[in-house]
Amino acid sequence: MSSKLSILICSLFSILLVFLGYQSQYFDIDASAQTLLTKDNKKYIFSQIIAERYNPEEFILIAIKPESEALFSPQHLNKIKKLSRELKTIKRVDQVNSLVNAPIFLQADLMNGNMGMEELSWEHQKFPQEFLEKNMKSHPLYEGLLFNDKQTALGIQVTFKTPLAVKKLESEIIKIQSKILEKKLNKEEQKKLTSLLKQKENENKKLEKARKSEIKQIKEILSRYQKTENIYMGGNNLLVYQLIKIIKNDLEVFGLAILAIVIFLLTLIFRQWSWVLTPILSCFVSIVMTMGLLGFFRLKVTVISANVISLQIILTLAIIIHLIEQFREIHRQQPEMNLNDKVKKMVREKIKPCFYAGLTTSIGFASLIFSGVQPVITFGWMMILAMTVTLSVGLILFPAMVRLLFKQNHPKDEVIWILKTMKGIGKLTNHFPKTILSLSVIITVGCGFGCLYLTAENSFLNYFDKDTDVYRELTFIDKEFGGSTPFDILYNIPKKEKDSKLLLTAEAVESVGKIHRYLEKQKEVGSVTSLYDFTTIARVVREKPMTEYELTFFVKMIGKKIRDQFVASYFSEKNNQVRISTRIKDSTPGFDREEFIKRLKLGIRDLGFKEKDFNFTGLFVLYQDILARLVQSQINTLALVYIAMILVLWLVFSSLKIALIAMIPNVMTTFITLGLMGFLNIPLDLMTMTIAAIAMGISVDDTIHYIHRYLEEIKSNEPDKATLLTHTSVGHALLYTTTIIVIGFGSMVFSNFVPSYYFGLLTGVAMLVALISDIVTLPVILHHFVKK
Repeated sequence: MSSKLSILICSLFSILLVFLGYQSQYFDIDASAQTLLTKDNKKYIFSQIIAERYNPEEFILIAIKPESEALFSPQHLNKIKKLSRELKTIKRVDQVNSLVNAPIFLQADLMNGNMGMEELSWEHQKFPQEFLEKNMKSHPLYEGLLFNDKQTALGIQVTFKTPLAVKKLESEIIKIQSKILEKKLNKEEQKKLTSLLKQKENENKKLEKARKSEIKQIKEILSRYQKTENIYMGGNNLLVYQLIKIIKNDLEVFGLAILAIVIFLLTLIFRQWSWVLTPILSCFVSIVMTMGLLGFFRLKVTVISANVISLQIILTLAIIIHLIEQFREIHRQQPEMNLNDKVKKMVREKIKPCFYAGLTTSIGFASLIFSGVQPVITFGWMMILAMTVTLSVGLILFPAMVRLLFKQNHPKDEVIWILKTMKGIGKLTNHFPKTILSLSVIITVGCGFGCLYLTAENSFLNYFDKDTDVYRELTFIDKEFGGSTPFDILYNIPKKEKDSKLLLTAEAVESVGKIHRYLEKQKEVGSVTSLYDFTTIARVVREKPMTEYELTFFVKMIGKKIRDQFVASYFSEKNNQVRISTRIKDSTPGFDREEFIKRLKLGIRDLGFKEKDFNFTGLFVLYQDILARLVQSQINTLALVYIAMILVLWLVFSSLKIALIAMIPNVMTTFITLGLMGFLNIPLDLMTMTIAAIAMGISVDDTIHYIHRYLEEIKSNEPDKATLLTHTSVGHALLYTTTIIVIGFGSMVFSNFVPSYYFGLLTGVAMLVALISDIVTLPVILHHFVKK
C-alpha cells in the first residue's frame, strides 16, 4: 500500500466522517409501542380504530401515601387540592382528577340535570372523613384509580390534551389503515399513508419532547411534597420516558466502559501506544459513521438495539486484532522487511478470512430481518450497516492509518505465559481427542435439553432492577392501583339484546355484567370499568338495581361532561358495542400470559357468549402477540442462520465437508447458551432472543480464522504440528478478541436494566463457549477429518 493511496483513503474517510458526523444528529431513540410492531400489523390497526372510537385518555397516575395524616382527612385532601392546582398549570394538562374534584355518586338528590360535575365533588360538598371512609369502600369507579382498596393511598390522574394536528393525522391514518383489515392498499393509498406517517413522525417528535418536559415538571412539583408523603408515579408515558432514559444511559455509560476496558486490555496485550491509539481511532471512526448511517436512514434505537454502539466497538476491534496479530507474526518471521511491505502482506494474508468472517457475521444479523418482530428486524438492518462500516474501516482505513502514522514499527513479542498456554491447549487436543469429543457431546446434548424449558417474558416491570426507584414506583402502582397494562374486552351486542328506544336492554346490561364480574374474579386483572358500574352505583345510591329505562333516562340527564367521561368511553351506540376496560397486574407471581388469554376466552364462552360477539384488544394483547411469536421466531431465525452459514462456509472453503465441520462449534455455542437460559429460567424477551444469532455471527468469525490458518499449516505439516502452529498464531487473536468481548460485555451486568444485564452476561458466556469449542473441540475434528 503506497503512501499516496493511503493519503487518498484517509482523505475519503475524512469526507465520509464529516458527512456522516453531520447525519448523526438524526440518531434517535424510540421506546414507544409502535417500535415493537411489524408494518401493517392488523392487531395494532384494530387497537387504533378502537382507541379512536372510545378516545381513552393519555394520563399519568400519581399515588400519594401520607406518612402521618388520615387519608380522607380535610388536611390531606386540601393538600391534594393544592398539588392538583400546581399540576394543572402544566401547559398540556387537560384535567387533574382526584377524590377532591371527582363527582361522587353517593346521594340520589345530588344527581340532577341542573348540577355540574364539579358540584358532585368533595371540593363543593365537603363530605366528612367518616362518610368517605365508609362509602368509598369498594367504589366501582374510583377504587384502584383515585384510592387503593386498603385506603392507604390516594391517586391523582393527570390527563393530557392530544394536539389537534396529531389527532387529525391519526384520524386520517386510521381511515386508510382500516382498509388493510380487509384488503391490500393500492399504490395511491400507500403513497398517501407514507406521507401521513412521515408527517405524524414529525409531530410525534414535538409531542415526545413535550412529554419529557411534562414529566420533569411533574417530578419537580412532587419533590416539594416528598418530605411528608410517599409518592409513586405510573403510566405508559412514564414507562416510555424511563426506557429512553435507560437506553441513553446504557449507550453512554457502557459504550464508554467498554472503550475504557478495550484501552486497558490493548495496553496489556500489545504494550505499545501505537497499537492502542490506532485501533481506538478506528473504533471512533466506526462508531461515528454507524451513528451517521442510522441517522441518515432514520433507523431509531429501541430497547433491543440499545447495545448497537457496544457491538460496533467489539466487531471493529475483532477484525483489527486479527490484522495486528498478522502484522506481528510477519515481523517475527521477517523483521528486516520494510513497513510498506509488511502492511501489504498483512492485508493480503488476512483480507479473505476477515472479509468472509464479516460476511458470515452479517448473515447472522441478517437472519434477524426474518424474525417477524419489528425491533428485532430493525436491529438486524442496523447491524448489517454496522458490519459494512466495520469491514470498510478494518480492511481499508486501518491499514492506511498504519502506513501513514507509523514510520517503522517493531512490535513486542507475545507474552510468554500466553504463548505457553496456547501451546498447552494445542497439546491437550492432540493427546486427548476421544475425551474432548465425549465431553463436548455430553455437555452440548445435556444443555440442549435446557432449550425445552425456554420461556418468554413481556412484563416491563421485570425489565427494571428491583432495587431501583422506577421498579418500586411502577410495582406499587401495579399492585395498589389496578394494574399497569391496558386490556380491553369489546362486547358486540347481538340484535336480540337491542332496543332502539333504550340505551341498553336489561339483557345487554346483564351480559356486560357477566363479563365484568367474571373479569373481577381473575387474580391477574386489576381495575375493571364499564357501563355496568352505573348499575352498581345505583345499588349504592338507591339500594336497588337500576332498570333499563332508568339507566337510559339517567345517562341522558347527567349532562354532557359526565356522559362523555363515563358513558362515551365505554359504549358506542353507533357500533352497538360495549367496551369493558381493564388493566392487567404485571406483578402477579407466575403470570403465564398466553395461558391467561386462553383461559379468558374459554371462560367467556362458558358464560354463554359466542366468540364472534367479543374481542380482545389493547396494549396487553399487542405485547402478548409479540411474545407468542418470540419462541417460534427464535427457532425460525436459527434454522435460517444455520442454512445460510453452511452455504457461505461451503463457498468460503470450497468444501461441504469443511463447511459442516465449521458449523459444529457454532451449533455447540447456540445449544449451550440457549440451554443454560432454559435451566437458569432466563426468559426470552425482545433482547435475549437475539443472543443466539449474535453469538453465532461473532463466533463463526473465530471458526473461519482458525480453519483458514489450519488449512494453510496442514499443507506442509503433520496434523499435530499444524494444530500447535495454528494455536500459537491465530489462536492468540481468538484469545484476545474473546477476552475483550467477555470482559467488555461483562461490564453490562452492572446495568439496572435487566435485559441489558442478561444480554451482557449471556453474550460473555456464549463467546467463552465459542472460544473453547474453537480451540479445543474444533482441532480434534479437523485432526480426524482433514488430512494433508
